[in-house]
Amino acid sequence: VALGAGFCDGLGYGGNTKAAIIRIGLKETAKFARLFFKGIQDDTFMESCGLADLVTTCFGGRNRACAEAFAKGEGTWDDIEKSKLNGQKLQGTITAKDVMTVLKHKKLEAQFPLFARIYEIAFEGKDPKSIVEL
Repeated sequence: VALGAGFCDGLGYGGNTKAAIIRIGLKETAKFARLFFKGIQDDTFMESCGLADLVTTCFGGRNRACAEAFAKGEGTWDDIEKSKLNGQKLQGTITAKDVMTVLKHKKLEAQFPLFARIYEIAFEGKDPKSIVEL
């Protein structure tokens, strides 16, 4: 989701667009969790480990910052990671790949349009501007 927020920032989209990405991302995260894990409690998503972490990472995290650079055409993920992260690694790109592996295996991509679109932009060459075409 932070990658999607970063794409919005890199394209110069406003706060309302980024807020919509965060809202959709929270819904898809909760749906994914409920689908694949037992005992999920809705309140969890409103705690620090849910919404608070999501907002923080979408406004100030390294995944958001690198996705902003990616949307601006500043290089490949590897180039951006090397130039911006001072030896740290991106986690959002790994997560996007892992989530999409599961969704494709279960043929559920259409039920998670934001997750699918983030993956398409990040790894399949889809135009970052398509982040708003869900």
